[in-house]
Amino acid sequence: MTISKTMKRTSNRRRHAHNNGSPTISPIKSLPNHLLVVEVVARVASHSFTDLFNLKKCCKEFLDAAGDSYINQHVSLDKFPLIQWFPNEKESFFLNQCKESKNIEALYREGLREYFNYPNGNIGGLDIMKVAAQNGHMEAKYVYGMITLCSKDIELRKQGLDYLRFVRVSKCVIRCRKRVKNLTKTLWKNDMILLRNEKTLCNNKNTCKGWRVKKGQWTLVDDEDDDYDDINMCEYCRWDHELEFFYRLFNVH
Repeated sequence: MTISKTMKRTSNRRRHAHNNGSPTISPIKSLPNHLLVVEVVARVASHSFTDLFNLKKCCKEFLDAAGDSYINQHVSLDKFPLIQWFPNEKESFFLNQCKESKNIEALYREGLREYFNYPNGNIGGLDIMKVAAQNGHMEAKYVYGMITLCSKDIELRKQGLDYLRFVRVSKCVIRCRKRVKNLTKTLWKNDMILLRNEKTLCNNKNTCKGWRVKKGQWTLVDDEDDDYDDINMCEYCRWDHELEFFYRLFNVH
């Protein structure tokens, strides 16, 4: 039976029930609660907090489903600044709920604020950011990876490379850098928490195929487009180059 015929039969049954004085059942009410939460409300929430807010006003079923902790775990926080300079009670309560629900964006932001806290950074923020990275947050993978590349600990740098390789293969390096830059505009950065690592990852700058002469200087080809990031070029050169962006972003001299 085709979808159109099925819909027509359903419509006829509802019309018949209405004509007989029987109450019609709302399609929303007929959905199992788990399906309503996961497949409908959570999907809306993950794309836009504003859309979630509007959805909650549609009917009681959506309002009840939006109260599930699963929603707070997946809701988008793009509309909220990293630093709540003038927080109101409702916003603070909502953001705390997201953090308690292990929302990875909330964890990532908390990690940023803790680690780069001015004037005294908290190294524990790196562990919070790592949790967000492990759970799939792309910018958290980028920031955590770049911070560990600044370390002189060889094993820690290797760990950071694992996260950054995922970001690079996903062609998200430049996108992540731009989003981190935009998010941290209002962050008072502690420029002493990170130190420049003078030892480059690539030890063959003069012969490496990942580099070429441009305006008299050795520089990696960078067209400000993730699609131009040739995965076959020297991996270590790529991250040495990216570190320069990262140092400038967080005022590392």
